[in-house]
Amino acid sequence: MLHVDVSVPAISKSYEFSLSEHAKISMLIEEIASVIQQKEQRQWQGKIDNLILCNQSNGHTLPMEKTLYECKVSPGSRLLLL
Repeated sequence: MLHVDVSVPAISKSYEFSLSEHAKISMLIEEIASVIQQKEQRQWQGKIDNLILCNQSNGHTLPMEKTLYECKVSPGSRLLLL
C-alpha cells in the first residue's frame, strides 16, 4: 500500500489515500472517485471514465493500464485527479 495525496482541482480539495501499488490506474480512479463522491455527497460532473490521474511532481499522466508501481509512484507522492 502506498500513502499518497490526491488533489481534485475541480472541487478545490485534497485527500489522503492508501492505494495498492499493484492495482491498475483505471481501477484506482474508480475507487478514488467513489470515495470522494460518498464523502462529499455529490455526483461527478460527467463520466468517471473521463477522469485521469497525474503525477503532480513531473506532470505525467498515469496510463490507465499500468499500476502505481509500474509508474514509479512512491509513498507521499502528490497526484492530481482531473
